[in-house]
Amino acid sequence: MRQDDRIGYHDYHNMARLIKIYPALLRLYRRRAVAYRATYIIVLVNAAFPLVMMSIWIGLAQQGATQSDGYNAVNFAAYYLTAIVVRRITACGIVRDIEGLIRNGDLSVYLLRPVGLLHHFVARVLTTRLVVVPIVFVPVVIGMLITPGVVQTLDLHPLNLAVFVLACAVGLAFEFITQYTIGCLAFWITQAHGVNAAFALAKSFLGGYIVPLGLFPLALQTTLQMLPFQSGVALPVEILTGRLTPEAALARITICAVWVAVIALFMRLIWRAGLRSFSAVGA
Repeated sequence: MRQDDRIGYHDYHNMARLIKIYPALLRLYRRRAVAYRATYIIVLVNAAFPLVMMSIWIGLAQQGATQSDGYNAVNFAAYYLTAIVVRRITACGIVRDIEGLIRNGDLSVYLLRPVGLLHHFVARVLTTRLVVVPIVFVPVVIGMLITPGVVQTLDLHPLNLAVFVLACAVGLAFEFITQYTIGCLAFWITQAHGVNAAFALAKSFLGGYIVPLGLFPLALQTTLQMLPFQSGVALPVEILTGRLTPEAALARITICAVWVAVIALFMRLIWRAGLRSFSAVGA
């Protein structure tokens, strides 16, 4: 058998093994997510931030202080109510856990398991969506129904919803890959969560969580639309609120997907280099 044939068989065997293991892994982390009651409180507290920003921007709009890019009080309400749900879909917090595993040496346990650490975190993040999204979904829908004009701003056509789901998937991938990469910095530094805090601040401001991208100057809007930060909030929200055509949305999703692929490659390099460093100190 040629070397190429052996490599192909090895990759196929690994994929088949993952397909068999993943259902059990997902069930395990789903039970863990449901059992962790503090999750409900954390989600509700985090959901309060968009409501605060919504109140601020609605107040400014009602005073005539901002009408940029067609935003008015109704548009701001639709934007931030949608952002609550979108953020629960795309957000994940894994940096401190990865940092802890590396610093405490517990990573060694995962290196001996048949499924790598990456897959454990993928299963954990995916199953957590099943817990955190429903917590905010029903209250947000009620809020939209009782706020005049908000539902009318949403584009709920099947094609647009499909594009919205794709945008959310890319946003979650970006969040996961970047956080995993930052977590891997713990192989060399002791405060990887500090780097993540700076990243989170930049992402919130440049990704539409604090300020809708439509309120930035036009030149800066164009720049931000070429960066991946928009995938976490701004891009999915703009799609669902009917501010983008499917064609324009797909173009921006493609840009974000390319960024995700590049960051994933960088993450792989960082992970391999980190493992060599981890093994060198006898862990």
